[in-house]
Amino acid sequence: MTEKGREEFVRALSERFGDRLKLRSAAGSALLVSVWPGGSDDVRYLARLAREYGVPLAPRGAGLSLADDPAEGIVIRFDLMRNTRIPEGDEDWAEAEPGALWLTLDNELRLRGRGLAVYPTSAPRATVGGWLATDGVGVGSFRYGRLRQNVPSVDVVMPGGELREVPGERLGEILGSEDGSSGIIVRARLRTRRADADVPFAVAFDGAGPALEAAAGALEEDLPLWHLVLINPRMSEARELGGAYLLFGAYQAPCEEVEAWLASLARRGGRVLGASEAHRVWGERFFPAAPASPVPSVIREFVPLPRLEEKLPQREEHPYQVTFSRSGEVLLLALQSHRSSRGRTHYA
Repeated sequence: MTEKGREEFVRALSERFGDRLKLRSAAGSALLVSVWPGGSDDVRYLARLAREYGVPLAPRGAGLSLADDPAEGIVIRFDLMRNTRIPEGDEDWAEAEPGALWLTLDNELRLRGRGLAVYPTSAPRATVGGWLATDGVGVGSFRYGRLRQNVPSVDVVMPGGELREVPGERLGEILGSEDGSSGIIVRARLRTRRADADVPFAVAFDGAGPALEAAAGALEEDLPLWHLVLINPRMSEARELGGAYLLFGAYQAPCEEVEAWLASLARRGGRVLGASEAHRVWGERFFPAAPASPVPSVIREFVPLPRLEEKLPQREEHPYQVTFSRSGEVLLLALQSHRSSRGRTHYA
């Protein structure tokens, strides 16, 4: 970009965004700015301006992904786009802008006896737009699968500024685009579920083998569980939940099938935790376990269920969490430990 073009470009941004614009660098011909749009019209303006001046766009969420900011272009921050809409009645969807936090939206739904079908294990910090870009497996995936299967539609600003509604079955054309080249999601309609009868459960095991056998049985029997996850003793200790392998989750009660399955696990050596303990374990479902500085690295793998048992011994020295999905794939998240200056071991 020429010096004159750069001046025109910055002037146009400044006139539109004022103090919602931050010039981060202007080295040589490269230019890097951060912009905080207030709505979809602002995003459309950015898309048109980016095309006119040949500047790349880089939408960013809460900063939980591994994507670095570019060396040049427009970094779009969605902190000001956090609006949500929950329709009245028994509609099975809710709307959210990309900067909305998953847990905030789920809490709003819970006040009406509903909840999100699926949300990330990083829900307290993750934004709707950020996790949409990863199409992950999370809380609720045992029943509802991957995120993309639970998004009826999204509103997308296409390159050049056109606003378009994209149905859920075509979401794969948008998801995973960290540079905005396939479009920028400015609003999403998300599947919801009845959640006023959720009951947490937790079962402790002495080894990973029996816990994995129990999870495989739940998948094979297609039990009506909403969520199912396994943590190893290192993760259990990090969350102050004891030192066992914990298989836990939630289901809609009453459910004779699930209650019979839990009883069978108790007969086979599992220790079914009481209601108060199960609620405490459920409260620790989010990942990572707790803030740490410096933040440790996270190992993130999608693994077919039949291969999971061979993977886990490689991770036993680290705290790990396994989230099961109805598709038969699992998400394995493990934390790399680090030592503080006082010699203490910390995780996330």
